[in-house]
Amino acid sequence: MIPVSLPGGNFYVLMAASLACLATLLTWLAVLATTPGARAWLGGHRRGGAILMAFLAIIGAIFPYQQFSLWFSARQNAQADAERKTVLAQPTQLAGVAMPAGTVLSLAQPGDLTSFDLAVFPETHPASIQGVAATRLFRYPASSKQAETLSVEIARDQAQDGWLCAHGHRLEFVLRDGHPSFASCHLAIGNTLNQQPVPPGAWLKVINGASAADAPRWLLRTEGSEALEVARMPLLKVDMQLDSQRRMLDFEGLLARETMLGDMTYQPGTRVLAASLRLPGARPGDLLFSPSRGRSARRAGGEDVPAGKSVLQAPDGAVRSVLSNREAGVLDVAAMRIGP
Repeated sequence: MIPVSLPGGNFYVLMAASLACLATLLTWLAVLATTPGARAWLGGHRRGGAILMAFLAIIGAIFPYQQFSLWFSARQNAQADAERKTVLAQPTQLAGVAMPAGTVLSLAQPGDLTSFDLAVFPETHPASIQGVAATRLFRYPASSKQAETLSVEIARDQAQDGWLCAHGHRLEFVLRDGHPSFASCHLAIGNTLNQQPVPPGAWLKVINGASAADAPRWLLRTEGSEALEVARMPLLKVDMQLDSQRRMLDFEGLLARETMLGDMTYQPGTRVLAASLRLPGARPGDLLFSPSRGRSARRAGGEDVPAGKSVLQAPDGAVRSVLSNREAGVLDVAAMRIGP
């Protein structure tokens, strides 16, 4: 949803008052032009009539002035946009993209093709970016926090690096050594992970290694009400890191329904993640469960584990230890995530 700034309520009151005064003034002038009695009355009340007419004229002029200002501003903006736009007469390489003839460019600096911030490609000849057929391209300059980025619109779901990206969202590319490199997209229906479907709309991001030659890792983030099974548990709001072969390296999520593991029973919304090997007694494959606020985990034959504590558990259900969230490295606050 795009936020829109609306004028204050006083603006509409002023416009209505101005329009009423303008209508009154024009009606009065029409009556003066057609009625001798009205002219005679005005002749007998010249001072008062002149003051009233001047007041109506001043207030009534606000509405047409405002309309003229809007028209003039729109006209100037249209002229500026026309000066910034250009159409490529021949194929041209810009920002690492081979752009076909007929591409409409919007330039930040008129006359400088390399300053473009938007490219609209011909319907019959979309541009190919890393094998993706793009219809529109938005360009964002490099900053101190991120590299130069290309945001691409596509007309249909398309594959990229073995994933099927949805056409309802833009694909992101970053420029590396002058060439676009895939960065992120939202996944379409048809993707699978460990022989199970990935919820459509999940966000996929490339996690680059120390150098461009390193095999990419992936961050997969799910949203919505459709669960993804991880470690034989149905999870919502999953953050999962995968290696280049799509093998899971790390994960975190919320239980979608009540789940039993060994002697422990966890309620929906319990946070579960792959346990760090830095935790005392943790072994590869161990899990860490943290009950959400206001809830607890039930333990058969033992005391419940309240919110604020975490359970370190082996995949076979053996409870290794119960830690405070501070000891487990779990933030005891409402979860916040940055991303689409």
